[in-house]
Amino acid sequence: MALTSVSSSMGRLSVDGFGVFDDMNGVPGFEGNQGGFFSGFNEFATMNAFASIFIGGIFLIIAGVIVFVIISGVRTWSSNNAAALLTLHSTVVAKRTEVSGGSGDSSATTRYYVTFEFDNGERTELIVGGNHYGMMVENDRGMLTYQGTRFKHFERDVQPQSGVSKGQFYT
Repeated sequence: MALTSVSSSMGRLSVDGFGVFDDMNGVPGFEGNQGGFFSGFNEFATMNAFASIFIGGIFLIIAGVIVFVIISGVRTWSSNNAAALLTLHSTVVAKRTEVSGGSGDSSATTRYYVTFEFDNGERTELIVGGNHYGMMVENDRGMLTYQGTRFKHFERDVQPQSGVSKGQFYT
């Protein structure tokens, strides 16, 4: 196949046997070496910039979560300190536990919750220590001392034992 040269007012264009223009310098919009859409970008510089932005974004998200948790904890602590220390007659109406962790080699953590109902019908659920949790039974009545969301103490009402009546034991 022979190469054919074509002259035009825009310049000399060469056409090979497949119809591809070898020299496009004279055609408007085709000046210089065209490398496609991303020709003005260095691929590695673009990937490096994207990676930096991505890692920075992840860092900001993690830092934001940490700051939120700290502020939330300080807010709860502050509101508990500002709350009045109350001692009210109440009844233990429910108990529950929440276990987290413990998969694989990690240790498990257990939180103990007790729901108290006051004489006016209001209820509150408080986190209590395991030793207090074990000493309470549903339907126990007594004096609950708490401050905000902090459990302080529960003093059970003294009730006569069910097997003793007038100094005699039932068998």
